[in-house]
Order: sequence, then structure tokens, then C-alpha cells
Amino acid sequence: MLSVRTQSVTFRRSKRQGMTMSVTERYARDDIPCALDACTRCPMNARLVANGVALLSKNYGRIVVPDCSVVSRYIALLEQECALQNMVFCQTAIDALDRRNRTRTIRNVRRVAADMARTSVVFSNEIFTETRLGDMHGMPWVDRDIKAIYQAAEWYQRHLNMHDISVIILTLKDHTHYPNTNSGIAVWYFADYLAAYHPQLLEHYRSVEQATLDGDMDITTKSPAQYAQARLQAKAQNQYTAYYSPADIEEGLRNGTLVRGKIRILPASNLRSESQGIIERSDGADIVVSGRAALNRACTGDLVVVKLLAAGTSSEDVARDAVDSDDEDEEELAVEQVDVGDETPVGVIELSVNGVVVGITERKWRPFVATLQIDEAGGMRHLAVPVDASVPKIRFHYPDPSAIADRYFVVAIDEWPADSQYPQGHFIRALGKIGALDAEIDTILIERQIAVSQSALGFSEASLREMPEDSAANPWAPSASDISDRRDLRDTLVFSIDPKGSQDIDDAISMRRTREGFELGVHIADVTQFVHPGSATDKEACARGTTVYLADRRFNMIPEILSERICSLRSNCDRLAVSVIWNLDSNYKVTRTWYGRTVIRSACEMFYEQAQALLDGQRNIQGLDRKLEGQLAESIIELTKAMRVLREHRRQAGALELASTEVKFAFDPQTHAITEAAPKASLEIHRVIEEAMVFANAAVARRIHRSFPKAALLRRHKSPTLERFERLRRAAQSRGFSVDCATNASLAQSLQKITNAASDPDLVFLAKSMATLAMQEADYFATGDCAGTSEFAHYGLALEFYTHFTSPIRRYADIIVHRQLLDALADSKDSCLAESRAWVSTTAARLNERNRQSKIAQRESTELFQSRYVSQLTASGQHVIADGVVAEVRTNGLIVYVPRFGIRGPVHLRDKSGHIRLPLSTLSGKVRDVDTYIDSCSDFQADAEQLAIRLPINVPGFHLGSPKLRFAVFDHVKVLLRVLETRRRRPPVYLTLVSRASTNAKAYHSTLPPLDNLFKMSAAMYKSKSTKAQSDNKADVDTAANQEPRPAAVVAAATSTKKKKVDLYAVLEKFRELSLLEK
Repeated sequence: MLSVRTQSVTFRRSKRQGMTMSVTERYARDDIPCALDACTRCPMNARLVANGVALLSKNYGRIVVPDCSVVSRYIALLEQECALQNMVFCQTAIDALDRRNRTRTIRNVRRVAADMARTSVVFSNEIFTETRLGDMHGMPWVDRDIKAIYQAAEWYQRHLNMHDISVIILTLKDHTHYPNTNSGIAVWYFADYLAAYHPQLLEHYRSVEQATLDGDMDITTKSPAQYAQARLQAKAQNQYTAYYSPADIEEGLRNGTLVRGKIRILPASNLRSESQGIIERSDGADIVVSGRAALNRACTGDLVVVKLLAAGTSSEDVARDAVDSDDEDEEELAVEQVDVGDETPVGVIELSVNGVVVGITERKWRPFVATLQIDEAGGMRHLAVPVDASVPKIRFHYPDPSAIADRYFVVAIDEWPADSQYPQGHFIRALGKIGALDAEIDTILIERQIAVSQSALGFSEASLREMPEDSAANPWAPSASDISDRRDLRDTLVFSIDPKGSQDIDDAISMRRTREGFELGVHIADVTQFVHPGSATDKEACARGTTVYLADRRFNMIPEILSERICSLRSNCDRLAVSVIWNLDSNYKVTRTWYGRTVIRSACEMFYEQAQALLDGQRNIQGLDRKLEGQLAESIIELTKAMRVLREHRRQAGALELASTEVKFAFDPQTHAITEAAPKASLEIHRVIEEAMVFANAAVARRIHRSFPKAALLRRHKSPTLERFERLRRAAQSRGFSVDCATNASLAQSLQKITNAASDPDLVFLAKSMATLAMQEADYFATGDCAGTSEFAHYGLALEFYTHFTSPIRRYADIIVHRQLLDALADSKDSCLAESRAWVSTTAARLNERNRQSKIAQRESTELFQSRYVSQLTASGQHVIADGVVAEVRTNGLIVYVPRFGIRGPVHLRDKSGHIRLPLSTLSGKVRDVDTYIDSCSDFQADAEQLAIRLPINVPGFHLGSPKLRFAVFDHVKVLLRVLETRRRRPPVYLTLVSRASTNAKAYHSTLPPLDNLFKMSAAMYKSKSTKAQSDNKADVDTAANQEPRPAAVVAAATSTKKKKVDLYAVLEKFRELSLLEK
């Protein structure tokens, strides 16, 4: 309850108002909790648990209280996932930071405290009657804050004495600053504490120490007034414009001259000479911020304030000379030119307005993986080049650059002053060598904010202590009490169908005939039996959010003893499940639905290929029990019939059948070399199991919404805007197809017509891929956050209610849904937060981000292994030539999809300076001509459907005049696959156009005339007058049977500046002679 009044004094500095002081009144309270999970003396602790707030853990045996000096200078270390735990951040430290205007550090402190895995809290000691100190007039602020933190630590020592927990204060100050009492509190130098308890962090500590030697990161070195005055009097030659003051920002937001939003940075690339920022708005046109000056130190993810510019004014015009251009090295330019995917697709008109960044209200800086660019001047200050091309180079301190010259390493941004071209940061730690597989995987994990390393994804001792025993001597089996209140289905034929090699089997199926029709069962592993709310395992699973699947490995959400053994629905083992069982009539209509806990015994673990073979009528299938084949085949056939009917119902309602872009890799078990890379094969049995899972998810969604109308965790897929389908509509129209995107039903019908009419499977695949790219991502949400049930709909599945229930081993959302379902059935033994709308809403947002990052990580790992596979194939000197299909037309080339490898990549036909780079191979058809460019091509034209290039007049043709080469969406081409070696990030697969290709598909009509012998002869004659591409890199040798061995450049280089003057009349005379010969 409230008692006496207190005050907080804060100093602010602004360029317009100078230094100001603000005073905030507060009222002390006597009910501030200690936030220890084992403490029952503080009633508020239970409320913290109910609200999903992190608590201190008794298991660690000590509580760490960092003082103002440690928090202000070493927050970059404290916020690392592998750093300290069980920390108490005193409000005194936060107030001290606020008095120095260190808002970003305050946000980082609160982020650490909000992380459930860190078991750290913010303690409001300044308003707690038992710990508040008051202003202590006449005492310097630094001494006053030290006394306040010590008093808070003393209270913790007394309050938690019965729990045998020690309290340690961490400081950078001399110990004489702290009272010498017999309270039992230990005061440690921060470095000494790390050496004793966290020696692995000492290198990071020293890096931060070196990076902050010359700065004012330690706020205890100056009083608040001295700090503000020093900042105000600092004179610098600003390269960037100062940000608006908070008052000016609020005023601008209120009157509409300023706009706030999250910015996404697009790096400079082939046709974008400067970086560009996009602020997407749902209620208006997107805002484009062009150029480093206009971006004004903004980074991707920052919450920025933008000043809108008048129509016709570009961001680049606002402060063109404000910042010197950033010279890039040649290697980086080559990498940027590969990123054709970042170019704006032509033919799609998107309305936008221009703006400049005038303020940043929230930074989203994180640890970045980078490589080294050593300064020419030498010394210990260097530039880190992040692997994320949208992140600027970072200036940092490191004494021995040769030690990290060939390695990835992690850096963090500390600040970005207006007078600095680059942000200032510090070195955190080194990773492996560039190109090494484990280093590349670590890079993906860090960049996607999944973990600081692969080793960090192991499970804590606290979690492992919660695991039931399962050993060879004492294998786990459900006890009598485990199954006493469950429906026993061990005599029912239950089976699972999963990819080959699956260990985490979380779903199984049953399908049998009954008197009324059929009984269909979907049985899901009962993870909630072993993962209880608030347990260490639950907290870790919640923090991870999902199992992360990479191309060659996975990182589990829950410990392997559960995910691969006890919870996994292995054959011939009794397993606990949560089941949904339907009674169906002879037409597969539902007559009754049952939900509940069960015990099952799977009869068989099948691979998809085995189940498909049974569905196709095969018998004596390898790996299956001959005695079970007949029963399994009968169940699978009936299951397939039922799922066909259910799928057709959804299809008629507007469900979409989209293309899967998943790529599967096969590895040599001994060498781990890649033996195959290809898109995942699509079988009917895949769709059958998918439909069964969708059926269960939809049923559970309705059930939990009925019981928890405001707190149910559901999954929705919002309808996309019609403008996003413009590329698909125009591309399909160019092939004679009409696409109606008004509703999901009309879109599904249009795609089905394309599927039925087009015999070219690649055209069908790309059309569905375009539809997929046009859609928004599905996301989790709490039902109470929506205005009505109309906002629950899943666009792609054509369902009114949907959730995730069927994969609790690998998705934390499913664990929440299981708890909600069991609560709704009054079959839960645990009290949990699943019924709290606020907790569900917050958790849903976090899970959406974790799932998004996991999917990006999976995609990046696929690209990594595609690159390694192509490198592996070309290592023997052979060229890798593959058929491709034009997927998109861009302003500087094409996006080509290569079905054989599942690769989708850029083909550049125009460089950054606008020069056309058309390979001579497009005329000769010879691979050895891919790095020889045709001179004097002109009239580069690109729209949504096709790209055209006019050949020079001195190229022989069938008529007097310049022929045009045209490439249209869905055209087939041949491309050469190579890997572009670069130190900036993982080597990308680089596609080079070899020639146009034809197809035997009847419905396919190429827009390109076929090459005949005359044109090939003419191309060969012209070749002597073409400019040869130059490259410093040695290339593979073309050993094709019909071609002589010759070097080929790895990176396309600019054409020679020396050009021979072509005698037009001589060329035409040669052509006339050839024409006569043909007759």
C-alpha cells in the first residue's frame, strides 16, 4: 500500500533546449515482493507467476546485485544469453541511468529481466519502505547510490536468510566505498567474480573493457549534472543530423508531420546505389528513406520517427552532402551484385512517399556476426563487416587482427554518435574459420537470434533433473496411476507415418470400421504429462519456442529423453497421448467427437514411402511386418478415402494447394559429403496425413474457444491485398491464363485451372509459388485480442477456426493448446497460465517471432548446403549445367528456378553502372562462352512479364536490323551454376545464363525463336569480334565431349575497354555469303 512521497531527478540534454532538469514524484510502498520462486512470505510473488513474470531461482544458491558501475559499463556482457543469472537490478541503478539519459541501457536491463531463462528481476528498492533511502541532501549522487544498493542487498540477505541464499554485490569501485558491516554480504570486483564463477566470460569482459576505456560508459565517474553539461558542451563536426527532442517528436506525431514505424533496411545493390529504408504502414502508403544521410543512423528493426517530405522530393535531395560516401572494397561490390532478389520487381506499381529519419525511439541492436576489414593505417581500431549486408560496418577495438582475419566473430554496437561515419562497438568473441561448417551454422544461429552457439542449445542441469528415468537397465513405462484415468486404446490398431529417420514421432493415426461407419483417431504425444507449467523444462521450452530444423541437424525444444524416447510414439511401446476421436458415417460426416487423454501402443512406424506403397496396392514391402500389411493397407486406404472427401470440402470452401519449396539433402554416412539435393517429392500420403492433422487442429480450436473465448491460442492467416497478386496475374495472363484473386475460393479455382490446362509442371509450380509469396505469414494470437470471430479465419486453409495441436514435441504453442484443451475437459492436474489472456497474447507474439526466425534459419541452412553441394560438384573440374525456368523479371536481370537442385537465384544481365552483360553463349549455345559478353547491346527493357535486349547491328541475323532477345516468365533456359567465394558471408550460388532451352510440354509456347544452324554459325563468326571477360580467379575446366578444354572465369568481370572497330559492310557481306550457301 502507499505511504510517503519521494522524488526522482533527471537531467536531459537537447540541442534546442540545452540542459534541463525534470522532477518526478513517487509514493513509497510496503508490498514490494522479493520475487524469489521459493519465498512464501511475499504474497505478491503468486501474482507475478500468474502474469508470467520471471522470478529468481533458489536453485542457484546465490543472488547477484550489480551496482551502477557494472550495469552502465558492462550491460553488453550482462545481456548475453550465456552470461550471469539470478541477478537483481536495483531501481537505483535504473534511476542513475535515467539521470544520464541512458534509455537504451535501461531497455536492455528490462529485456534481461523479462527473459524467463535468465531468472533475473528489477527490484523497486527506491519506493520500498524497507529499502528506500531518500535524497540524502549534501551527499554526492554516486555515494548515495552505492549506499542505496547496499541497503537493498542487506534487506535481501535478511529476508532470504531462511533459504540459505548468499547475496553478492558486483562493482568496479574500490571496496572502501561500501560499508564494512557484519551483514554477510560479499562485495566482489566484477572481474574477480567472473574468474571464480564464469571464466568463459573473461575474454568478453576484457573486450568490453578495452572498447570503453576512452568513453564515459561508467556513469559513476561523473555526477548527472556534470555528465549532461559535458555532453552539451562537446563540439563535434557532425556528419549526421541531430535527432529531434522527445517533445518535438511528440508534437510532430500529434499534428501528423511525423510518422513512427519499424524500419527495414535494404542494402545498396546492383541498381540501388545507396541503402534504402522501408517503413511499412497498414493505414497508408509505405515510406521510403533513401541514402545514408536520410537514414540517419537507423538500423533494421529500429522504431524510427520519420519526417514526411513533399511530393516530388526524394530523401537523397534532403542532405546529399551530409555524409561522405562509404567506399566498398571490390569483393563486397561483387557480393552486392548477386543480391538481385532485393531489387524491386518491375511492373508492380507500389505507392510510396519519401521521408527522412529524425529520431529513433527504440533500438534493435543485437550481437552481429562479422568478418574483419583491417584499416590501412593499422593500429587496434578496425572495421567489422557484418554478414548481414543491411547492417553498417562497425568500428571496434582489437589488439591482434591477424588472430581473427580468417574467422567469423561477434561484435555488438555500443553507440552511434552523430559525428561518426560508423557505429562504435566492441568485440565479443571469435567463432570458427570462414567456410567451416560449424562456423557457418553458428553464424546462422546467432544472426537469427536462436542461440549464441550450438553448444548453448544444450539443456540445463535443472531441466535434466526433472526428466524421468529411462535407461537400458530401467526403461520407462507408464505406471498404473499414469493410465488409471485414461482411455485405453492399446488394443486398437494405431500407426504412425513420418519421414524416414524420424525420432521425434508426435502423432499417430487409427482408422477402423464400425457399425455406423468409421472411427477415426488422431493421437498426439502427451508432453504436458512431463512438462509442467513453471518448471525449468517448461521455461526453456517457452524460451526456445520451437525445434529448429536445419538441413543436416536439429536443435530440440525439449530434452531428447522426452522428444526421442518417452514422448515419441514409438512402435510396440506403451505411450501416453492426447487423442481426438471422431465417429463418422458412411459418407465421412462427423456424428460425434471425443477429446481426452489416452494410452496407446503403436503397431508400426512407417515411412511415407512405405505407406504410399501400401496405398498403391504393393505388398511384401521391405521393413514392414508381413502379418500387419493387410490391416495397415485396409486402414490406410479407408483413411485416404476419408481425407479425400474432407480435403475436397475445404477446397470447395476456398482452400489453397500451394507449392512446397522444401529441399531434401542426402549425406554419405561416413564422409558426411552431400550425395543428393533435390526438392522434396510430393506423395498423396503426404496430403492424407496433412489433412488428418488439419482436421484435428480445427476441431481442437473450436473446443478451446468454446471454453476460453478470450484466451484461446489460435492461429490465423490474414487475407492478402489484391495488389500483392499483380505479378502472378500478369505472368499468368502472358500465358493465356486468367487469375481471379478476389477471394481464396476464386484464387483456388484459378490455380486449379492452370494445373489442369498446363502440362508443364514447372509453370504450375511457379504459379503456385507466386501465390505463396503474395500471402502474409500465418500467426498465433489470443482470441481476446480480436474484435470478433471473423478475424480468426485461416485464408489458406479456408477454416474459421484453426490452431496447432498436433506437434507438442517440437512447438511450444501446441503445449499451450494441450493445456487449454485439458483444462476445458477438466482433465488437467496443473494450474497454469493458459487461461490468462494477457499471458497468452504476450506469449503468442514471442512465439511468432521465434517461429519466423526458425524458418529463416532453415532456409539459410538450405542455401548453405546448396552452395556446398555445387562447390562439391565443381571441385572435380566439371561444369554444373542445369535446366531452369524464369520465375521473375527484375530490373537488372532474371530470377531463375532450377528444379533439379531446388535453387532459386539471380541471373544478372545488367551491372550496377547500367552496362548490359549478355553472355555470348546465348547465341552460340556453348558453355565456354558464358564469360564472353556481347558488346554494344542496347535497349534493355523489362516489365512484369518479360525482358528484352536489342543485339548490336553488327551481329548477323536473318534481316537487316537489330534482332531482340526476349526472356519471359515461365521460359525455360539453361544456366551454369557456380559458387562465388566471398569473405563477407556464406558463398552464394551464382547463376549464369548459358542458353535458351525448349520443352516438350504441349501447352508450353516459348516466346523465343529457336536457334538454327545459320544463327549458330553467325554467332561463331561474331565471336572473334566479341570482348573477352577478364578475371583474376582460376576457373574450372570445361571437359564436355564436344568442347575443347579452356579456362572459365568464376566471377563475371567487366568487358575490356579496348574494342575493335567493326566493319559493318564486311559483316553483312559475310552474312550474304552464308545465306547463299544455305540455299
